[in-house]
Amino acid sequence: MAALLLSVAAGAQAQGPSGRVDFSIPPQSLASALIEFSRQANVQVLTSGANLESAKSPGVNGKLAPAAALNKLLEGTAFTPEFTDAGTVVVKPGAAKPAAARAAEPPTRNDPAPTAQEPPKELEKVTVTGSRIPRAQIEGPAPITVVSARDIAQRGFTTVADIMTSLSQNLGDLDNNQITDGFSNGAQAVDLRGLGPNHTLILINGRRIADYPQSYGGSSNFTDITNIPASMIDRVEVLTGSASAVYGSDAISGVINFIMKKKADGTTLDYRMGDTQHGGAASQRFTLTSGWSNDKFDSMFGVEIYNQDPLWAYQRSYLSSRTYDPRYATSPTRVAAPTFVIMDEDEDYIDPGQATCDKLSYLNQGTVQYLYRRSYGYYCGSLADVGYGTMQNARRAANFYGSATYHFNEHMDFFADVQYSTSHQETYNTQLKWENCYPVDGDSSPTPFYNTATGEVEQWQRQYFTYEENGGLKRAMIRNIDNTLSLNTGIKGTFGDSWNYEALFSHAQNDLEAKWPALVAAKAQAYYLGPSLGIDPDSGYEMYYAPYDRLYTPLTPAQFASITQDSIDHDKSRAENYSISVNNTELFSLPAGPVGFAAVAEYGNQYFGLKPDPLSLDGSYFGLHNTVAVGSRSHSGAGFEFSVPVFSQLTLTAAGRYDRYEYSSNTASKFTYALGVEYRPIDSLLLRGSYSTGFRAPDLAYLYAGPSGSSSGGTDYYRCAKEESDLDLDDCDWGDVSFDGRSNGSIHLKNETSKSLSYGFVFSPLRGLDINADYYIIKLSNEVTYQDSDQILRWEAQCRLGQLDINSGLCQAAINQVFRNSAGDITSVLVLPINAATHRTSGVDFNIRYLWETDRFGSFDFKLGGTYVVTNRIQNYPGDPFVNELSDYYDYVIPRSKANYSVTWNYGDFTTTLYGARLGGIPNYDGDQRMGPTMLYNASFGYLWAKNVNIGVTIDNLFDSKPGRDNTWTSYPYYARRWFSPLGRALFVDLSVKFGGSGG
Repeated sequence: MAALLLSVAAGAQAQGPSGRVDFSIPPQSLASALIEFSRQANVQVLTSGANLESAKSPGVNGKLAPAAALNKLLEGTAFTPEFTDAGTVVVKPGAAKPAAARAAEPPTRNDPAPTAQEPPKELEKVTVTGSRIPRAQIEGPAPITVVSARDIAQRGFTTVADIMTSLSQNLGDLDNNQITDGFSNGAQAVDLRGLGPNHTLILINGRRIADYPQSYGGSSNFTDITNIPASMIDRVEVLTGSASAVYGSDAISGVINFIMKKKADGTTLDYRMGDTQHGGAASQRFTLTSGWSNDKFDSMFGVEIYNQDPLWAYQRSYLSSRTYDPRYATSPTRVAAPTFVIMDEDEDYIDPGQATCDKLSYLNQGTVQYLYRRSYGYYCGSLADVGYGTMQNARRAANFYGSATYHFNEHMDFFADVQYSTSHQETYNTQLKWENCYPVDGDSSPTPFYNTATGEVEQWQRQYFTYEENGGLKRAMIRNIDNTLSLNTGIKGTFGDSWNYEALFSHAQNDLEAKWPALVAAKAQAYYLGPSLGIDPDSGYEMYYAPYDRLYTPLTPAQFASITQDSIDHDKSRAENYSISVNNTELFSLPAGPVGFAAVAEYGNQYFGLKPDPLSLDGSYFGLHNTVAVGSRSHSGAGFEFSVPVFSQLTLTAAGRYDRYEYSSNTASKFTYALGVEYRPIDSLLLRGSYSTGFRAPDLAYLYAGPSGSSSGGTDYYRCAKEESDLDLDDCDWGDVSFDGRSNGSIHLKNETSKSLSYGFVFSPLRGLDINADYYIIKLSNEVTYQDSDQILRWEAQCRLGQLDINSGLCQAAINQVFRNSAGDITSVLVLPINAATHRTSGVDFNIRYLWETDRFGSFDFKLGGTYVVTNRIQNYPGDPFVNELSDYYDYVIPRSKANYSVTWNYGDFTTTLYGARLGGIPNYDGDQRMGPTMLYNASFGYLWAKNVNIGVTIDNLFDSKPGRDNTWTSYPYYARRWFSPLGRALFVDLSVKFGGSGG
């Protein structure tokens, strides 16, 4: 392998440029000079901020490195460059290069400049997220946040999940690696504006990827970001607000576009290793990027290999035991898990005796002991069983990304890009448990039985099986093997005077094999209780002969293996799309400038196949329940965009799109539109605004979810009103009854719809200073949510009692969703997904950047950005009052604000960055107040040791901050694990070596 890599590197070095380019750019407007620089240096130039046409460049001549040549071009102007990588530079308003710094540049060859200037040229236009019309400026009518490859490295982000966590607009209360009992274990989502991860559209290079083949929270579809290779990202563009008029369904709260590196500056080998101060979660990452070009062919490829060890709860002292429960100091008898328990008919513990527990004390690595639990009694339990859980997954992954373009002629290119990833993740949830149930059904609650060995009615529990019985932790880990593939290929080029076209075929798929250790309920019951001896005539309970020694004798690993097995799911999602798009940045000319136009037509299909182990559907496994969802749909759509310069300072944009989905015998269609305005009263000020409509077609997971069930309960309003109408519900015999909760999907769902408004400004009052702020409002209507069983029981009672028309559709549905036995008792309630909820949110995004360049001490780059949520209200059902999620502290554990800031110092070959993230206070566990804000800091250091060798050091969580805790948080791990990480301080060392390219 090493020999192969070295040979590739040597080949790239032989083909790579010398590092200096012979520039010949005469004095002219800065805009046209940058175009010529882009052509001669083979560097993509992006611009942001004021109009470049009014600026003049002195030009440059001589053999120089591209960075030095660009500095020469910008001398005396109010602009400054920022390279995102060797092939891309962003030119922004900023301080002119100091005279001392210019004097330090190597001398240039004094070739005579041409006497006549070339006519001005427009700056190279690129497609920016949120529009299909190429433009020469990043800033447009809707705000876009850009995270560059340099930002990723300098701010200490190791994974894409780190990048997404840093976004102030990512405000959802999301599952992460610490949530090990979820429906999509190991995957991670993004939730812009807190409207749910299914309302954020994820793109790679402007193209969709396949959904994760499991549903988020057991309900909606979403996109997993864990398999996107962070080291191959050129930049991330984040557009917030509805973008359905450009991209179709899903883009209600925004779009996140991961733009991968398109050019390889020579061959680069990068190795990064990291470890945490307190142990666990050590990682290694190796990346190779390279490519080659000639007159007809351009290519780039990259390989990333990643390995990460798990973080175990026992590796953090405050997570290793239940003694860290805030209640333990005042009530230490309440919190230990009952590892071995026998209860009587009234659920009081039957005392096993000190001697029995002493014999078991070696289990769970010596933590089982004789304990007392208030209101229950004595038992054999462990305070440290919670330590056997992962707080971050073990992960081994390999990612490949490659792109190639073949130039048939000056008007036609063939292109293809492919991304493949394989990821193996291992997670440990909790130790498996068992309770005797009758009938044998993992959904049932413990049921008393008559023990003929003791002559008593009893209930048995093993909560939980110990480390030693498992045979170690490795055998009981959840394993996810995830393989993703994304392929895009087609032709693109030009025709006519100024038309561009692209014909594209894209295919994306995600294949997942998920293996969950599961306890077979029937086998465990047979092992502990033996065969049924019939029904006891006195108690009416099932009879078993079960000596106590059978429960209080630990299992050998072989015995434990005999009652457990892997529950294996084989899940798959797929998406294919055919599209044709055209654009013309000069459709025709108006007095203020050319009109831009773009159009697209698409056709595709989508498949979602959640295919679990059949035994996980019928209760055969204790405590493990799943659902099936298999379905597909086809999609067609067409859209257009216009950009119209009304006069020199004012530009209007408009977009419209029609989409149609077909599934089963149903269809869902929607026309959406967007309007935008850009007004530049002066060169340094942009006033902007946008209004757009959006939609989301019904999720395949919602449409095709199969039957699922779990233990549930509620109030039987009908029987209370009919048989005990003179009593309050609290005193009614049917005020609190148990029943099975049932659910399944519905193909009768409608589109979710949205309206989005934003307005704000971008201002550059001083050289090097940029300020922007935008206010946003999003209203989401017809949001899909599962019905509330309590509401169904209320409707059923009102219908049966004649308070509602029993023949109405509402009554017929409610009555048919409540199942009763012959005695009239509720046995189950069915809930279905419906279009019911309305969600409204508003707030302010802001960013400030100041670049300060000094003559003696290098440059200082200051950045500050954040989001403040003004309103966030939800109405779950029509007619219900709106709930303010920002003041309902008990049900919604979300912050009101997020912010981040950084300062970067560049001095010669040395660079260092201090990055800070602020999370606004989240509610405490009791839900009666907000806790204070928390801060987290990262620091990075980089040094160009030689012209082709770079060394980097990053410290994440610089001050070793622990998760935010409060005395009311009595649920393990005693903090809000969706918002805080237990990793602690971590150190990463990075070595990057480049062969060939502009650096050597």
